[in-house]
Amino acid sequence: MKPHQSALFTIEHRESEKLLLTRWTGKELNAETFMQEMKAYMETLEKTKAEKVIWDHTDFKFHIPDHLFEWIENTVNKPAKGHGMKKVGFIMGEDVMAQISTMESFEATNSVYAPKYFANSSKAMDWINKKQPEIINPFEKEIDLIVEHNAHSETATIQMEVSLEKLPFYLKKLKDLFHDQQFAQKNYRKYMLLTAREKEILNLITKGYTNRQISERLFISLHTMATHRKNILRKLDCRKIPDLIKYNVLLSY
Repeated sequence: MKPHQSALFTIEHRESEKLLLTRWTGKELNAETFMQEMKAYMETLEKTKAEKVIWDHTDFKFHIPDHLFEWIENTVNKPAKGHGMKKVGFIMGEDVMAQISTMESFEATNSVYAPKYFANSSKAMDWINKKQPEIINPFEKEIDLIVEHNAHSETATIQMEVSLEKLPFYLKKLKDLFHDQQFAQKNYRKYMLLTAREKEILNLITKGYTNRQISERLFISLHTMATHRKNILRKLDCRKIPDLIKYNVLLSY
């Protein structure tokens, strides 16, 4: 039974299993159409009283913007929890940024759900129906890295082959890498205002050294150390020492 079907999104209801199977068609989405389909999902959930859902993101290509995260949590996740939705799973697609934005929508809001992510439908269905999976260590397969250099554009392409079972794990790692890159892009000019000595001190601060330990290590007075710390905080527009930890992504420059 398909209680909802549009050009963008379909929902199948398996009443005996109290399960909803959703699938995006791959057609282009924007914030408005995405929200409309989410509302259709909620209307379906209210009618069916389903307790489990598998989101098939095989053809999901929408990069969910940050400003929608709270809307999703307050308009979809929390009400779904109230309606009795207990288990939420996702089948991952090939659009990396779309999958990362999906994960981030739950993590950034400290969601009421901690969804599971799967590389294929059979794994997702085994989980949703509580079938005990065969225990296989997906990390036994070594990562195959291929690096291709393009001298003309002065760029490099990195290809990484990993186990499908651990694709969600590596996507989360990529998400962290993208966040580091965005932070570096936004704060690089501030970082380059630091002197060589200030960069050296910042490096030690991010490693957990105290003011006294740094002063002894660099043979400077505590007063001089305090002055350096004050200047570093000012130049990096930080209010307190813990705010400086994020700058460790730039310390190799």
